[in-house]
Amino acid sequence: MKNLSTNQIRDMWIKYFKEKNHHFLEPVSLVPVNDPSLLWINSGVATLKPYFDGRLVPPSPRLTNSQKSIRTNDIENVGITARHQTMFEMLGNFSIGDYFKKEAISMAWELLTSDQWFGIDKDLLYITVYEEDIEAYEIWTKEIKIKEDHIFKGGKDTNFWDVGQGPCGPNTEIFFDRGNEWDKNNLGTKLLKDDIENDRYIEIWNIVFSQFNNDGSNNYTELPRKNIDTGAGLERLASIFQNTPTNFETDLFLSTIRKVEKLANNEFKYIYNNYQNIDTNQQKINTAFKVIADHIRAVVFAISDGVFPSNKDRGYIIRRLIRRSSVYGRKLLINEAFLYKLVEIVVESMSYFYPYINEKKELVKEVILEEENKFLKTLNKGYDLLESIIENKKFVSAQDALLLFESYGFPIELTSELSSEKNVKIDLENYYNLLENVKELSRKARKSDKAWNKQSPILTSLSVESEFVGYELDECESYVNFLFWDDKALQKATNQTVYAIFDKTPFYAEKGGQAADNGFIIDENNNYYKVIDVQQGPNKQNIHTIIVDGEINLNQKFKLIIDKDKRHYTMKNHSGTHILQAAIQEVLGKEALQNGSYNDENGFRIDISYKRPPSISEVKRIHNVIEREIKNDLKCEVIYCSLKEALDDYNALALFTEKYDSTVRVIKFGSFSCELCGGTHVKSTKEIEDLLITNIESKGSGLYRYSALTSYSAINNYLNNLQNLFKEEVEKIREKVISYKNVVSCEKILNKLESFNKIKLKKDNIDEVKVLVEEIKEENRKLQKEFRDLSVENNIKKYKNTNFIKKENYNEIVLEVNDLDDYETKVLIDTLQNKHENLILHIININKSTYYVSVAKDLTNEFSAINIFKNVTSHCLKGGGNQLLAQGKIIK
Repeated sequence: MKNLSTNQIRDMWIKYFKEKNHHFLEPVSLVPVNDPSLLWINSGVATLKPYFDGRLVPPSPRLTNSQKSIRTNDIENVGITARHQTMFEMLGNFSIGDYFKKEAISMAWELLTSDQWFGIDKDLLYITVYEEDIEAYEIWTKEIKIKEDHIFKGGKDTNFWDVGQGPCGPNTEIFFDRGNEWDKNNLGTKLLKDDIENDRYIEIWNIVFSQFNNDGSNNYTELPRKNIDTGAGLERLASIFQNTPTNFETDLFLSTIRKVEKLANNEFKYIYNNYQNIDTNQQKINTAFKVIADHIRAVVFAISDGVFPSNKDRGYIIRRLIRRSSVYGRKLLINEAFLYKLVEIVVESMSYFYPYINEKKELVKEVILEEENKFLKTLNKGYDLLESIIENKKFVSAQDALLLFESYGFPIELTSELSSEKNVKIDLENYYNLLENVKELSRKARKSDKAWNKQSPILTSLSVESEFVGYELDECESYVNFLFWDDKALQKATNQTVYAIFDKTPFYAEKGGQAADNGFIIDENNNYYKVIDVQQGPNKQNIHTIIVDGEINLNQKFKLIIDKDKRHYTMKNHSGTHILQAAIQEVLGKEALQNGSYNDENGFRIDISYKRPPSISEVKRIHNVIEREIKNDLKCEVIYCSLKEALDDYNALALFTEKYDSTVRVIKFGSFSCELCGGTHVKSTKEIEDLLITNIESKGSGLYRYSALTSYSAINNYLNNLQNLFKEEVEKIREKVISYKNVVSCEKILNKLESFNKIKLKKDNIDEVKVLVEEIKEENRKLQKEFRDLSVENNIKKYKNTNFIKKENYNEIVLEVNDLDDYETKVLIDTLQNKHENLILHIININKSTYYVSVAKDLTNEFSAINIFKNVTSHCLKGGGNQLLAQGKIIK
């Protein structure tokens, strides 16, 4: 059989399907876009959901891809089994209403067995089909001529893809036979017939025939448009073509493992043949190498795609992978930060197909090193906690194990191993129950995938014209091409909200971070109807949401007029996002990447992934860069070209989370900013007038949201409002300072108040004024405490010299006060207790109708404040406390 590298396998797959008229889709980010149901892209088809459910029209009904994916529901199995990976690459070919079973099966067989392509021996391939899918069975046996002892029928649990309500269907799987040496019990094809987990027959391809719709109650009807969804694991294919025991000995992981061996000072070695001739100790060593090699690859890609370690969601997964790897490094006696040293190896092995990770490697190293160093401190705490649990409890409960896992990153196998070494039992059964509960809560929190099950023929099959003319015009005459509401086409709409498509429109549909235009449509009788929203349909028609107070009809002529002021300021803000993005990269570096933006007439925001927030001086430099380019009056140049030209010739900035058409639109402001963008923009940077960053906030580890304004009027209004807000806050503080300046020294805060009075808030001093206001607030807090302390001291002064009554074993004071509040009373209690030894103190605060009992710490073996409190006229007291202090209300 051919010996193929991973890159050769991937290239051959893509080339084959391109020759079969499939459009190749570039791989996208691991972070899903507009899909709250997914934490990660977890399969090749996950990125194509808008094409399958009809929200978007695909660039071709035939598609192919090689998509990186992450699955995290069985991280604990990574390194233990032969083929579990955290991040994997799924090769796929898809048909959306084009070819079906016969073509899909034939193409799969040709690619796998033809000498021109993979050239696998046909006798080594085995097939499973759904038992009721006679059509697929006959294609395999009559068309492909598979031997009957090489094809098996499976039930619904193995050969039918169904996720509840929505599209579903049977599937056929292709397995590769690795031979008798991987079948110790000589069970042969019984392993396939009975679906027994094994290492002999490796599933290399799964073809799903999406031909039914499940109504949610397991009633199945034929879909009008049938689809093909396939997946083949690149790592598994590499293992077969490179004849390795597991995926980990392939060119994807072996170089990383060899590097780890060096970092372990060659004290430990990864042994190939241990997979069949098992040595228990070597098995543990191999597992450590595999965990590290797998996890570091996933971490490198996740961080490159903008996910930084944190305590929740995706960031938590990345943190967990780094911690788990660090723990396994410790098993190899690597007790220092080392994972960051593996980044170069991962980049070398993966950058052929993913060149962008090469640009991110320094950032990735920095992030991993910082996280490793943090965890090394945490890890020691975790070991200390586990040793304490073992020593004191002699048993590790499920809650203890989960705490070690969730808070300290201890894998359960490590907790089990250390407990076993001390002959201490661990409640594994309940641990897994607790863990499953945690996972179930996480799954439920993300289960909102309604769009996936929706196929709306009213829009997916719609081909009416809908030309956008808004780049040149802000009003035009047009005809209603289509009316609908609640998935029903209409001839007219009367006194209702309705969706309308016009043959041409100046209204911009919300997309690419730019808000939709609003405005009006006017009929020939000068009746006005308000347009409140515009969204783009699956076939790219602009769908207008219109409030109809009257009647509009299909094919009726209207004048469409956008809200020109809204468009005017939205354009300023959209162009502002481009200029701010470029300025941030000039100051912070190219690794500061945009993770999304939004702009409308009121301002804009842009999310930047970076290792830290910018400093005050860096924000000033960003503002200076922007001012420079606004003064330079850079003209806005619009270029239409191919994606390759945009990236190669113009070095345009593209979001890897976006899908682009074959022809893209490039927005270029001189040589300063160049981005792919479909939005509306100013003609030159001078029209932006000015730009002010109003706020920078963290949106999770490594993600910062910059909020900003453009135009003189918006910025001046913002500064005036902020100045008034600061003045109001400072004036209230000034009044308080005057009230206590005769009691405490207020010179420092008075100087700061004077400084504030002299400042006129401007764009270039906004950060300094914010700092000054915070300093005034902090000084005020200190003065309030000082004033309070002096006032309390003055108020309790007359009670401090109260004498005690000597008792047999203690001293006692019974005291009435009528001019102290609760806080002052407690300060008096502390003062008297510190002054006298062995004191039991009774205080009745007549003013507050409160009774206190305080017992000196040295007396608590013999006396208890709460018991004394309860025994003293209990019928007229209501309260509680402890051995040292009890208090309650006197019931009148």
